[in-house]
Amino acid sequence: MVDGDTIRLTGGFTVRYLGIDTPELTSSRSFEKGLAQAAKQANSELTRGRKLRLEYDEERYDQYNRLLAYVFLPDGQMLNEELVRQGLARVLVVFPNIRYQALLILAQQQAITARRGWWRELPQAQEPFYVANTRTRRFHRPACPGGKKIAQPNRLILKTPLEAYWQGFSPCRRCQP
Repeated sequence: MVDGDTIRLTGGFTVRYLGIDTPELTSSRSFEKGLAQAAKQANSELTRGRKLRLEYDEERYDQYNRLLAYVFLPDGQMLNEELVRQGLARVLVVFPNIRYQALLILAQQQAITARRGWWRELPQAQEPFYVANTRTRRFHRPACPGGKKIAQPNRLILKTPLEAYWQGFSPCRRCQP
């Protein structure tokens, strides 16, 4: 076990779950650190001692040479989806790996509606609007350099961060909307 969205297989391979992101264990924010621990624990409990099936998408490895996969239990349950549904992970769309994007967004909407985990306290708007990139599936604060560079055909204006998450956008790591 590595963390909430990564596992190490018996053969030594490291697998990064596709389509999701959990908080980092090293986060300085206490709420995120608690969620990171909960995601790691849930991931460990769901995978420990079980035979897992990996399903790959377009890219098989990331820049750190980790396998990229959707991880399934013997009963067919997708762990990526389950962690999102429990509110322990958020959707993180990374093209071209989008096979289960709609399923993961639906699971995130269910977690938001039920106010589970990450969604216990819904994000409040701190800006008059947010700028989303429909190609990269990231959203930004209006003053973020990354948001300002979005080509007009890919540019979408959203009223709140919650609207962005509901549609499956992920926050920019730079401006942290």
